[in-house]
Amino acid sequence: MFGEVLPQASRNIIESYYRLKNGKYRELRNIYLNIPSHYIHGLCRDAVERVSPLRRNKARQYSREIFDELVKYLNLGKKDLRGRRIKRYLWRKSREIARHQVDLEMMEGKQVPRINSISLGLVDDHVWKPVNPTKININGFENIFFTSAAINTHRGWLYLDLEPSKEFYKLLARGFKPTSHAKIKLDRKNRRVIFHLSLEKEIEIYEPGNIKPVDVNENSVATLYEAFSIILETNLAETTLGYSYRKKNIQRRNGSCSRETRNAMEKLREGEEEEGL
Repeated sequence: MFGEVLPQASRNIIESYYRLKNGKYRELRNIYLNIPSHYIHGLCRDAVERVSPLRRNKARQYSREIFDELVKYLNLGKKDLRGRRIKRYLWRKSREIARHQVDLEMMEGKQVPRINSISLGLVDDHVWKPVNPTKININGFENIFFTSAAINTHRGWLYLDLEPSKEFYKLLARGFKPTSHAKIKLDRKNRRVIFHLSLEKEIEIYEPGNIKPVDVNENSVATLYEAFSIILETNLAETTLGYSYRKKNIQRRNGSCSRETRNAMEKLREGEEEEGL
């Protein structure tokens, strides 16, 4: 199915999911009568996502090559390219030529997206379902556990034996529960099917109580206790700003790493000032 949808999307340069679905849905539906419609929607979406990056990346690659050829043909040097108008004009023309060249190659079938891997999303119980799920209780959380799943295909239900990973058991122990959303990916190299399962967990919203507002200023800290406001004077600005100004003046006059600066900083009692803060 995907081998039929992808070449048509590439040759017609279809980058819209709805346009491709409207053109191929009835055709595929008449050929594959028993297949769920979700598969057709997923194939059209995957084909569009492969065509758009191919066209964009190839146009970007060709535009750089065409720009270099135009610079050599016009005998332009670095001084000539310093002008923004000339450089922008050449880049604009390079992009236009590159896009036209890519469109011609895609319509002729020379540029076709590669099919390195195939993945398909399973969004509801009509497409897949767990086989013989059992209820378990882990750390006080009631959950569902299964080691096999059934996937609906045009040839009927296909049963897969699953090998859960360690992370799956850890998430179950933390209270995560399986959902109806899943994803399968075909691993041709190892000849296996990778089954990705989505998990969810209900989180209780924490509502803090006994909140007291605090306003921190340069010289005071204000808070609210019952119906009264309390202001505490700290005079922190005189200590911090005065110390900062004196430190900058010493470093500007003697440098930041000189012996005179170190002696002057010791006289300012830097350690005692920081402890007081």
